[in-house]
Amino acid sequence: MSTGDQSLHELIIEAIDSREVKLPVFNPVALRLQQALKNDAANVKDIEKMVIEDQALSSQILRVANAAFYRGLQPITTISKAVIRLGIQQVANLAMVVSTQQICQKPSTELLVYQEKLWRHAVTSAMGSQWLAKRCGYRNEADTAFLAGLLHNIGQLALLKIMEDLRTAGAIGAELPETLIIEILHSDMHTRQGHLLAQKWNLPDEYCVVIRDHHQEPPDTNNTLLLFVRLVDIACEKLGIGLCSDPNIALAATPEAQALGLGEIALAEMEILLEDSVAMAGQI
Repeated sequence: MSTGDQSLHELIIEAIDSREVKLPVFNPVALRLQQALKNDAANVKDIEKMVIEDQALSSQILRVANAAFYRGLQPITTISKAVIRLGIQQVANLAMVVSTQQICQKPSTELLVYQEKLWRHAVTSAMGSQWLAKRCGYRNEADTAFLAGLLHNIGQLALLKIMEDLRTAGAIGAELPETLIIEILHSDMHTRQGHLLAQKWNLPDEYCVVIRDHHQEPPDTNNTLLLFVRLVDIACEKLGIGLCSDPNIALAATPEAQALGLGEIALAEMEILLEDSVAMAGQI
């Protein structure tokens, strides 16, 4: 499909190169919370003070903290209680989840259905990567794996935003073929744009690398964080969680599963966890 003499692919590249496109903005409080985690002296009061600076973020964190996946015996009514029950790391992760969700709620057109799919995939990838880290003996890296899974496809959100802007400007028609949209979202533009966004947001290098290299072949088998995200990504495709589905994928035959030393039983457990996580994503 083309508009005039330019294809959609060319229009997107031109929009990016022009630097006029407004890419998604990540919540600065969520990013500051991640930075605070590096400070061993950070305490409940420090985290609470940062979170309540953003009223919308605070209310969303409370809502998510009371979702079925996190809920305890008593409802959480304050950020302080959320930090005490869930821990500083979990509240910081929730802030990242909420911020990603906010990015996913922008379009008012049929592009929204793709963002909803990307949201479910992002949350499922986060939970799956966290589970894999624990399962493979990297419990200390579980929270890092969670965020790597959550953010790895952030470039696809950027591409959807660009397509929405092009439509609003009248550069493309009101309707786009689904095959074309998915082709664009799966192109290497999404890893490049995701990497640029991650750098713009000053995310730690470990996340930037995962965002940039999660489709790079052959995989870097020395980067376990990357392997977690890649394997979950492949499993999601097998289960149809996201934009594409291929039930014929043999997970045990993938280099990622072999590098992590995962057999059929562990991979089956992971698939069950991912399917359960789809339902959890709807609660957040």
